[in-house]
Amino acid sequence: MPTPFKAMLFFLSEIAKENHNQDLSCPACGERVCIMKHGFYLRYLFCGSEMIPIQRYCCGNPFCDRRTFSCLPHPFLPLIRLPLCALKTILNMVQDHKMTIAAVARACRMEWSMIYRALKTGRRLFDWMKKEAAAASWGPSACLDPDQQWQEFTLSISYAFYPDRY
Repeated sequence: MPTPFKAMLFFLSEIAKENHNQDLSCPACGERVCIMKHGFYLRYLFCGSEMIPIQRYCCGNPFCDRRTFSCLPHPFLPLIRLPLCALKTILNMVQDHKMTIAAVARACRMEWSMIYRALKTGRRLFDWMKKEAAAASWGPSACLDPDQQWQEFTLSISYAFYPDRY
């Protein structure tokens, strides 16, 4: 029988499969008209070994420095294997319920190292979100309106946590 945590990951995987309808614009120049499909890459869903295709796009603006980009569907985060609500659940288990990493790993049926990485990432991410939420257009959480705010939210994460990539 799956744990509630695994059930949540399964549910979020199903949401990710359906959320490919986003308002497209180049994250560098804002171009909306001259965007063409430019291949795809595969990304694992949150549970199991199933993969989902993530479409890549090419910006047709000749003055744009960014040639290709992708728009991650809600609830995918850039370079992070778990969704926001899973990271928040793990943090709550440790901070509010005073569980050890080993106990969380057993409860979630995940490896200790994955829970440890999720805690480190989650702490950094939620500290950053508290600071940025007041000024950002995505407000307290981009999950409240993912169709309109998810692309900007994931781009903000990329710029904040992986600046050398841009």
